[in-house]
Amino acid sequence: MTDTFKLTELFGGAITVSLPAGYTDVSNIREVPDHQEIYLDASGFSSIVIEIAERVTDPPTDDEALRFHFEDIVDEQDSSRVWRTDIASLPHLPPNTPILTLLATTTPPPTTNGNTRALTPTFVAILLTLIRLEPQSTDLIVTVNIPHIPGHQEPTDGAVNFEEGKLGSLVQEGVKIRDEVWRTLEVKDWGLFEGGKEDEV
Repeated sequence: MTDTFKLTELFGGAITVSLPAGYTDVSNIREVPDHQEIYLDASGFSSIVIEIAERVTDPPTDDEALRFHFEDIVDEQDSSRVWRTDIASLPHLPPNTPILTLLATTTPPPTTNGNTRALTPTFVAILLTLIRLEPQSTDLIVTVNIPHIPGHQEPTDGAVNFEEGKLGSLVQEGVKIRDEVWRTLEVKDWGLFEGGKEDEV
């Protein structure tokens, strides 16, 4: 269970956000690209990715940009399905900032030789938040990834049914993390982004 969060500095302190205390900064383990911050559950398989990307203008609409970024992170070999899209509001960002979110799942292809690879998930639930910073020509993407791996925190049969709105305990934990990110994410240094300053309010 995720009960404890800690204020975490991202991108050299330019962004702050509360993340689960039990999550580890992946950059302490391996190299991470400069435009990403990745945190991994030290006692499980879920992860949080915060990514700075150039603002997508083609396709032109916010909804299409959301789909573009989702498809960009999905492995081409995986099947995927978007179950829900919505809009969100983050209290520490400028008013009228477009913020879109989705819940989706990806499923890896079956193995051709009948052998199951170690730690291969049956599916991965994805909670993606797209923050569109138009004055900074930036899209900020926050993704909570929740793999469901047989024998490792796998929910009981029937506990997960996205068509019926049953998210299961692991995805519910992911929603709790996402909501805490929404509540606490704050840009401390707008110079991090191309375009510089925060909107006038």
